Amino acid sequence: MKQTYLIILSLIGFAVSAYMYYSKKFNKPLFCPIGGNCDDVIKSKYGKTFGIENTIPGMGYYLLIFVYALGLISNRNLFKEVIVYYSLVGISSASVLFSLYLAYIQKFVLRKWCHYCIISTIASLLIFVVIGYG
Repeated sequence: MKQTYLIILSLIGFAVSAYMYYSKKFNKPLFCPIGGNCDDVIKSKYGKTFGIENTIPGMGYYLLIFVYALGLISNRNLFKEVIVYYSLVGISSASVLFSLYLAYIQKFVLRKWCHYCIISTIASLLIFVVIGYG
């Protein structure tokens, strides 16, 4: 069951990150279903870290989780190794902390919200919970 949750959450996170990347790369406005300032958030100076779009490592992270879940389903011993597990816990922890930092930036610095960023933060947090406690 853990694998199913990881697959679903990683696909959601990847889709949201890919949509934000596409929107920014091709200068297309984001569709914000509840209103908001999605474009202002992702096109702010906080949309990049060390010169890299935040969505790129985000997509890589969600792809990594997807591959890990598929590895668990296929019952490969490599994916059950302690080093792999603790590496994923560490990477997931970093993802959650960075997502919470960006949520802080939205709330207190930009004072604008991006619904897609929040969805990505929730997906990242739930992946951490599933990996750590699932």
